[in-house]
Amino acid sequence: MRNSLLAVLAILGTVIGSGFISGKEVGVFFSRFGIMSLPSIFVAFLLFFFLFKVILNSGEQAMLRMKNSKVLFLLNLIICLIFSSAMFAGISNLLIFDKKIVNLCLFFLILALSFIVYKFGMGSLNKINAILVPLMIVVFVGALCSKISFQSIKLDSFSYSWLSFIYGILYVILNTANGGVLIASLGKKLTNRQKTQVAFFSALALFVILLIANLVLLLNPTSIVYAMPLASIFSASMHMVMTFVIFIGCLTSLLTLVFTLSSSMRGLCKNEFLIFFTSVILPLCISLLGFNFIVEYLYPLASVLGIYLLGDLFLIPLFKRAYKKVHSAGKNT
Repeated sequence: MRNSLLAVLAILGTVIGSGFISGKEVGVFFSRFGIMSLPSIFVAFLLFFFLFKVILNSGEQAMLRMKNSKVLFLLNLIICLIFSSAMFAGISNLLIFDKKIVNLCLFFLILALSFIVYKFGMGSLNKINAILVPLMIVVFVGALCSKISFQSIKLDSFSYSWLSFIYGILYVILNTANGGVLIASLGKKLTNRQKTQVAFFSALALFVILLIANLVLLLNPTSIVYAMPLASIFSASMHMVMTFVIFIGCLTSLLTLVFTLSSSMRGLCKNEFLIFFTSVILPLCISLLGFNFIVEYLYPLASVLGIYLLGDLFLIPLFKRAYKKVHSAGKNT
């Protein structure tokens, strides 16, 4: 039970990052398509469940394939760098305290936590997620629910578009590809039944939170153009609460990506300075491109790369195993 709960929290901490919890990802991949975003989110739920289960079941073989393939390693590296740079960029947008010393202290706290996860791995990440992820979700969902008014929804006023399904699929691939290494490592300590439970409850939690966030954005369509749409719709007092929640979302995702990058690098490299540079310093430098630029232009690139990565690591081996079973059964018959 404990391992299953920690696995669910780790997956949620991976997906619910700055792009998600700020509303930027939700706006780009779902809300801008109006009412068609609703069935698209349901499709995302089914796909999340399927991919989480496949990755949890095929983790060890997939990690071995990536270790033996420079192309797969490079793709995973690029995807994780894009995401971790977005987390750093999101955090820098949130460090807006009047006193520079406060901003500086928070920045060094983030670097310190990144170093701890880089150094001590999954154990330290689980402890951080166990505290921050439940707090983040409860406050986030509570704040959003206060902004929902069903009397204000006019479904006929939204545009219909088949593109919403494509973007919904890309969104799922984007978020599973960047956390593939972490999710695969979580499967090592779980039974087959626990893997199914973890995949289902992780997908269900994401479905509910996505649905609520999307509904709030549909009620406030003008907010979608902002860098952090969900934060922009709250008044001054609640704005600080949302800023805090987004900060936690950035931090949990960033730490997950630090773990993913450092774990991947250790499979090919023994130079600890190079591992730390790639896991922490390089994404910090890329974050200077800006949060908006990274989400709008680099996230779609990461989605395309993620299709190839997930296909090669998890889906192709799955289909091959299924084919062998069918072929063997045919021979026996």
